[in-house]
Amino acid sequence: MKISVIIPTFNEERTIHETLENLSAFHKPDEVIVVDGGSTDQTVSLASEWTTVIQTSKGRAHQMNIGFGQAKGDILLFLHADTILPAGGLETIRQKISEGGHAGRFRMKFDDRRWLLRFYESYTRFHFFSYGDQAFFVTREFFQKLDGFNEIVPFEDVDFYKRLRTVTKPVIIKDSVTTSARRFCGIGCLRQKFINLFLVGLYYMGWNVFKYREKMYPDVR
Repeated sequence: MKISVIIPTFNEERTIHETLENLSAFHKPDEVIVVDGGSTDQTVSLASEWTTVIQTSKGRAHQMNIGFGQAKGDILLFLHADTILPAGGLETIRQKISEGGHAGRFRMKFDDRRWLLRFYESYTRFHFFSYGDQAFFVTREFFQKLDGFNEIVPFEDVDFYKRLRTVTKPVIIKDSVTTSARRFCGIGCLRQKFINLFLVGLYYMGWNVFKYREKMYPDVR
């Protein structure tokens, strides 16, 4: 089974080289597609040294859907530009799919080891705390069944995982991806966790959180 790794980017010059280098050196995926949403820094030139870069309009859901349209793999792995796979990550995905799984994600740890962030990491063993930086993977068939990522919702990752659970039971791989703690470090560990829980909680209750998200959840690079 071939795996296509799809990486949406926007001004990720500080992280994209390490992510692509790690993939190339330790994982050797069948295909890597970077979908850039109009970066104004060196993201595109850095990524182009490693793989194909597709340029499109900004919007993570839109970018990932565009990536799917170009992907040839049987399995799609959506990886954030600041996230590193664990050793043997792709082989574990293949194993879980061969055992009958259709989709899933990894647990997660931060690249900053302060105690509060380590506590937050423990949540990622539960389905409710499922976000895109935990590296979602899904078979082509099930991605198409869900019509991909919804491009008009405030949290495309939460929405996708919520819909995914209505058609299959996602696998949570015990190994952890390592992701940047830059948002928590920049905004504050407690404050950022409160914002996450507040916005996602309102979203699950059916509230329109777009106006709150714009004020409370800015891009962090």
